[in-house]
Amino acid sequence: MQLSLREQFPDIPELVLWKAEMLFTGVRYTESLREAVVAGATPNFYPHRKKDGNGKVEVIPVPYLFNLDDNAVARLRVDDNSRFEVKDDGLWASGEHLCDVNFVQRDSWQGFRTDDGLDPAAAGISQMGDMLVVNAAPGCEYFTASAPGLKSMRCSFCAYGRFDKRSLTLGQKQGVNALAGLALERIEQVVRASCESSVVRHVYITGGSVLSPVDEVERFVPIIEAVRRGCGDKLRVTIGSGAVDPEGSQRYRDAGADSACYNLEVWDPQTFEACCTGKAQYVGRQRWLDGLQGAVEVFGRGNVGSAFVAGLELGAPAPGMTSAQMIDSILEGATYLLDRGITPLYSPLWPVDGTGYKPKDGLSAETYVRLEYELYKLRAEREFAVPNWLTCPSCSYMLLEVDFDRAFGLKAEATSC
Repeated sequence: MQLSLREQFPDIPELVLWKAEMLFTGVRYTESLREAVVAGATPNFYPHRKKDGNGKVEVIPVPYLFNLDDNAVARLRVDDNSRFEVKDDGLWASGEHLCDVNFVQRDSWQGFRTDDGLDPAAAGISQMGDMLVVNAAPGCEYFTASAPGLKSMRCSFCAYGRFDKRSLTLGQKQGVNALAGLALERIEQVVRASCESSVVRHVYITGGSVLSPVDEVERFVPIIEAVRRGCGDKLRVTIGSGAVDPEGSQRYRDAGADSACYNLEVWDPQTFEACCTGKAQYVGRQRWLDGLQGAVEVFGRGNVGSAFVAGLELGAPAPGMTSAQMIDSILEGATYLLDRGITPLYSPLWPVDGTGYKPKDGLSAETYVRLEYELYKLRAEREFAVPNWLTCPSCSYMLLEVDFDRAFGLKAEATSC
C-alpha cells in the first residue's frame, strides 16, 4: 500500500504537504468554486468542463489561485478524482476540515484599457498574486529553428512558444527582434495603471527566445525601459530573458532592471543537449553558466536566479536516470549555483498537450517533496533563502521553495522586495 506524504515525511508541516499533493491531484469540483468567481475571485485560464448524464458539457468559471490559511498560495486545478475539495471557505478531505481557504481576488486595475482599447491580457500583461508578468513577445524562435533530423529546436517540455494568434495580436513578428512602438506604449500604460494597486509589488519580464544572446538584449532592453517608465521606482523589476553575456546584463541594469533570471532548465549536460536543443545549439551550456555568473557581477549576489524543470532527466528524449540519480544531479547543480550567489528554482515536469510527454512521465508528488526538502537543506546551510523578488508567498503558486523556507524559519534578506 502506498504511504501517504504525511507518513513518508513526518517532520514536514502538513500545510506544505497539502499544497504539494494538490499541485499534483487538484481538488474536486464544488459549487463553492463557481460562487467564488461570482464573488470576485480571479478566474482560471482553464474553466471546469462539467459533463452531465447526457454528455452535454457545461463550461464553468473557477478561481485561479487560492490561499491555505493565508500561508501558502496554490494554483487551483479541478480533478474529481482528488481527495480534496473546497467548501464553506475551507479545505476538506475525507470529511475532515483541514484549513481555511480564501481565493485571490481580481484587482480593480485589471479593468484598465489602453488608449487603443486593449485590456492588460491583450497587451501581454497578467497578474500572478503580487507579481506582474510582462510577456509581450511570447513567440519563441526555437520553435521555428531546425537542425538535421529535428523538426524543431524548442525545449521538449514546452508547448507555449508557438507563433500563433496570440503573438500576432500583440504585434510580434517572427524573425523581427524589436516590438512595435505601440506595443511598448501599451506596456507602459498598463504597468502605470497597475501601480494603483496595493497588491502588485514586483514585475517579471519574460518572452520567447531569439537565436542570439546579442539579439536577446536588443529585444528586451526597450521592454525594460517601458516597464520602468510605467512604474518609476515603485516596483522591483526582473528580466527573465535567455542568458546573455555580462555586457548584456549591464545593459539590462542600465535600462532599469534590478535583477535577472536566466532559465537553464536542467543541470545535467546530456539532458540539456537532448531536451533544450535550441538553447544548446544557439547559446551553449557553458555560455549560459558564464552568463549567470556575469549577471551576479552586475546585479550582485542574491539578485540572479535560474529556473529548472525537475523530471526532464528521467526519460526520453533525455538519456534517462533513476529518481535517485536525478536528485543527486539536481543537488550538484543547486550547490554550484548557490555557492556563486545564484538562486535556483525547481518546478516539476508537467506533461502537457503538444509535447511528447505522457501523464506517466510526470514527476510524482513524493519525489518532488523529497527533492524540495533536500534543496531546502542546501539553502539553510548557506542561510540563503529564496529572495522575494524571484518568488514570494503571494506568487509562489506552483513551487514549494518559499513554503519550505517559511515552514522552517529560513527568512529572505530584508533587501528583497
